[in-house]
Amino acid sequence: MISIKRFLSRSEDEAVLWQVVSLLVEKIGSLAVQGERSEHDAFVASIERIRETMSSGQTCDSLLVTVGSVVQAMGDYNQRVSRFIRRQGSEIQTIVSMLSDTVLKMSGGNTRFAQSFQEIGDGMEKAVALEDFQGLKLRLRDCLQEFRDESLQQKAEMEGVITALQRQVEVGRNGPDLSPDTDPATGLPRQEAAEAAMLRNLKAGTRNYVVTLVVTRMQSINARFGYQVGDQVLRTCREKVEQQLLPGDQMFRWTGPALVVLLERTEPLEIIRGQLKRILDAKIEETFDLGSRSVMIPITMAWSAFKLISPVAIAVRQIQTFIASQSPRDFA
Repeated sequence: MISIKRFLSRSEDEAVLWQVVSLLVEKIGSLAVQGERSEHDAFVASIERIRETMSSGQTCDSLLVTVGSVVQAMGDYNQRVSRFIRRQGSEIQTIVSMLSDTVLKMSGGNTRFAQSFQEIGDGMEKAVALEDFQGLKLRLRDCLQEFRDESLQQKAEMEGVITALQRQVEVGRNGPDLSPDTDPATGLPRQEAAEAAMLRNLKAGTRNYVVTLVVTRMQSINARFGYQVGDQVLRTCREKVEQQLLPGDQMFRWTGPALVVLLERTEPLEIIRGQLKRILDAKIEETFDLGSRSVMIPITMAWSAFKLISPVAIAVRQIQTFIASQSPRDFA
C-alpha cells in the first residue's frame, strides 16, 4: 500500500501519476507469462528491484527513465519466452515425428492410413495458428477411426484366408485330384491364393503393384478353334509374361481370360507402367496345331496396373472392374 504521507509534498496529479506507474510496474512483474521457470523468476526479481528504487521524490523525467528500464526488461524477457516456445515446439515436433515413423513402420507404408498419417505429420510441422492444429486434430480423429476399421477388415480377411486354407487341407486329404488351388488350364494358383498373397505382402509392409492381364478375343478363339486352343493361348501368355518377371514376382489365374501378377518393386507407379507397356504392348503371334493343320493366332492383352493398398477388397474390386470393362464377349 502507498501511504498518504508519501504524497503530502506532491501535487495531486504527480501523486496519481506515481501511483499509476508503481502499480503498472508491479503488475508487469506479477502477471508475466511463465516460460522457463528460472528465467521467469529472474524477470520478476528484476522488476521488483526496479519498483523498489522508485521513490515519491522522483521527477517526471526520472520516472520516464524507470519506465524505460521496465520496458527494456520486459522486451528482453519476451524474447526469451519466444525462444522457449520455439524450443518447446521443436521438441514436440520431434516427438510427433518419432511417433509417426513408428506408426508408419507398424502399419506398412502402402496403406491408406499410412498415407493420411504422413500428411498429418507433415501438417504438424507447418502448423502455426490454433486453427491449423484444430483442423489437424479432426483429421487425426478420422484417420485413427479409419485405422481401426482397416485393422478389423484385415483381421476378418486373415480369418477368411485361414478358413480357406483349412478347407484346402481337408480337401487335400481326400485326394490330390480334388484340390482346387491350381488352375488346370494354366497351372497357376487361383484367385484365393492371389488374395492371400496380397494380404501377406500388406502385412510385410512392402510396396507392391497389381497387374491385371486380360487376353482379348478369347471367346471368338474358343468358338472358332475350341477351348483346348484357348487354354493353350492362356498358357502362351503365361510363358511370355513369366520370361519378363523377377524372382519373387507372382502370377495367378483369375476368372475368364484374366491373369493377375503381383510385383514387389520400389519404383513409383509411373515407372512400373512404362516398363509394363514395353513388355505387354508387344504383339504376340503363336502357331497352334489343329490336328491336320496349323493356325497362327495373334495374341493381344489388355492390362492395368495399380499400387496395392489395404484392404485387399479394394484390389479385388479394381481387378474385377477392369475385367468387366473389357468386352463381355471375351469371357470364356
